Amino acid sequence: MSRRSKNVRGIVLVSSLTATMAILAACTPPMPPDVLAARAESQIVCGTGSLEVATPGQFVGAMDSVGAALNSVCPEQMTTEVPIGTPAPVKLVERTPNQQLITEFQTASCPNDKIIVIPAFAYPVTIAYNVVGLEGLVFTPETVAAILKGEVTSWEDPLIADENPDYDLTLLPDIALMSLETADGSVEAMTTWLTQQVPNVWTEGVTGTLTAGQKFATQEDLLLEMTSVESSIAVLPIFTAFNNVLATANLPVKGTDANGKEIDTVVTTDDVQLYKVGSGATNVTIDESGNIFASPAAGGFPVEGNFDLASSKIVLGEDQGLVGWPVEGYAHLLICDDGTNSALPLLFAQYAVRLAGQGSLESFGVTPMPEPIRVQTFTPLRVTVNTEDADMEMPDEAPLEEAIVDEEITNDELPQEAESAVEGQ
Repeated sequence: MSRRSKNVRGIVLVSSLTATMAILAACTPPMPPDVLAARAESQIVCGTGSLEVATPGQFVGAMDSVGAALNSVCPEQMTTEVPIGTPAPVKLVERTPNQQLITEFQTASCPNDKIIVIPAFAYPVTIAYNVVGLEGLVFTPETVAAILKGEVTSWEDPLIADENPDYDLTLLPDIALMSLETADGSVEAMTTWLTQQVPNVWTEGVTGTLTAGQKFATQEDLLLEMTSVESSIAVLPIFTAFNNVLATANLPVKGTDANGKEIDTVVTTDDVQLYKVGSGATNVTIDESGNIFASPAAGGFPVEGNFDLASSKIVLGEDQGLVGWPVEGYAHLLICDDGTNSALPLLFAQYAVRLAGQGSLESFGVTPMPEPIRVQTFTPLRVTVNTEDADMEMPDEAPLEEAIVDEEITNDELPQEAESAVEGQ
């Protein structure tokens, strides 16, 4: 129903687990770096005890999913989500944290410890709305800006109607804009995109709150009202909209990709593989303490060095450019660090950025970090890579095979280069 020439879709590569683990263990050449990384990830240090993780309402269940996966490997290590506002040694925040947020966390949770900050995952964001039969409308940046400023209140407004000529937009209630009272990572991601795309139209800059529309204290309150009011509209994570049976807007992407290909298309909200491509359109910064911050990912075009197509296991069409979903927030973990390598907060965070931890988050509904960004988190989290056998033949005991079995890593979880190494033996 869109007037765009075509939609962008991705295909995921799926590898089967056969005798490749035994072959990998028996190889005599030095192990490739990616295989070494996979081996290091299999060597999990388990702790004993229970850890509380403060989790925002938007992502209730996300940290439980990581904790459950960790508990299957480390049965004596438990994880419990607690509401934001509860002092806890680990806190998930749904946006890029500023210094004030970090200081508040440190004061409340661990005033004598250092704080580690890392990105945890990305999550695609769109305009969600409660109108049955209008699934998949195309909203341009100009349209989104006008709606969020409260300037467009009718579905028949030319900004909406001109881009969606095949839809019947008549006789609908006025648009009812809704948002949270407090700063919201989804709104921050959307306004980052608007500031990038149409700064002359969206003049409010990057912000986590909207001035127009009805405000709610919690996302639970917002969703309760939104699902009962026809024509209600809000900026939401796509998985939240899907879980609440809300329609979602498709967004356009225009520009030049990394290969010099000119792009003018619409990316649809149902193409989960292109969430991964879009998550690379972030700017990563590292402060003097080694903490890592990822900005909202805006525009759909990955920043050089932040995305690796091979390790993402995505195959693009022959004429398809390297472009993904154009609006994504980045959640971060704030971690109390007492300097020891056996503390539960550190062990939990280490697992959250492992392939298995990122896989549990993807199953929850969010987007795992691109491999180049994920690997960077190993430094502040003190994840070590064992290179003991890098320059010698593998011993008869095949410790690599045993290490992989310990975490039940499948061939699907190995980076593309590691799979290629296996196939070449």
